[in-house]
Amino acid sequence: MAAFTSAHGSFCAKCGSSLGSDALACGHCGRLVYADQLDQIASRARQLAALGQLQLAREHWIAALRFLPESNERRGVQREIEKLEARLSPESAPVRESRLKAAAMPLLTKLIFPLSLLAFVGVYWSLLGWWFAVGITASVLLHEMGHYVTVRRYGFKADLPTFLPGLGAFVRWTGGNVDPGVRAMISLAGPLFGFLSGAIAYFVFRETGRQVWLAVAEFAGWLNLLNLTPVSIFDGGAAMSALGRQQRIAVLLFSLVFFFLLHDYLFLILAGGTLYRLSTRDAPPEPRQRIALYFILLAAANGLLSWYCSHQGYSFFSNL
Repeated sequence: MAAFTSAHGSFCAKCGSSLGSDALACGHCGRLVYADQLDQIASRARQLAALGQLQLAREHWIAALRFLPESNERRGVQREIEKLEARLSPESAPVRESRLKAAAMPLLTKLIFPLSLLAFVGVYWSLLGWWFAVGITASVLLHEMGHYVTVRRYGFKADLPTFLPGLGAFVRWTGGNVDPGVRAMISLAGPLFGFLSGAIAYFVFRETGRQVWLAVAEFAGWLNLLNLTPVSIFDGGAAMSALGRQQRIAVLLFSLVFFFLLHDYLFLILAGGTLYRLSTRDAPPEPRQRIALYFILLAAANGLLSWYCSHQGYSFFSNL
């Protein structure tokens, strides 16, 4: 990173007081001499941290210390450096758990994934049969692995999925001050991989003729479209946070058009959720046009998959 050179001259830009050649702050009004450069460094450091480039973010914060006198701002930067160092070297963080708990936690964490997966299969097996249980569990697993793989690709730590029979599954991951665009990509990876699971199930149906795989494909499309509902508990909630007002209006219009074309009430739910998000006025300062297109394409793909499979002579929901 290139070093910034002094361009402030000998007077404070705020109050006009005389400054020494090596001054870092105005002695009269307290304004930081290098305030503009510090804002640029801080913004870049936060972006790098959001993208998982922790070492580069740390170097930017360290560079900022050169332009800061002893002050609250300097102490704030030092805290940011300490946070990044803790993430880069988690083993150096103080350990408060007992040795027994510390030894047991890795084992418990590893067991949660297979045990919850088996429980998930067991519940659906008892309700809907073996093959559907396997198919829907595989679909949910692929959806969650979409989140897991994308989280790891951005450099964050993530646990393997935890399954909750009757509710779904989730991937627990850690990341502070994540850029809305990055969070949206992580959220939308689930419906993308979920759509692929439905497409695979439909291919298996075409090859084997077994109706259960058609039911799995229909259910996968329906479930992943539901997951795009733009409220906080669904993947669509985080994705919508990266869209501006115009992009949200585009999603609303798309949802209404597809509702009238396919008569699928999930699109009406999607439209209602988008209308609510338009009223919250939480649009980001930098809307992401491509994420809006990605969102719409995923909703269309999953909706069409569910609709098409339901019109192949067998519908999962009509045969419950």
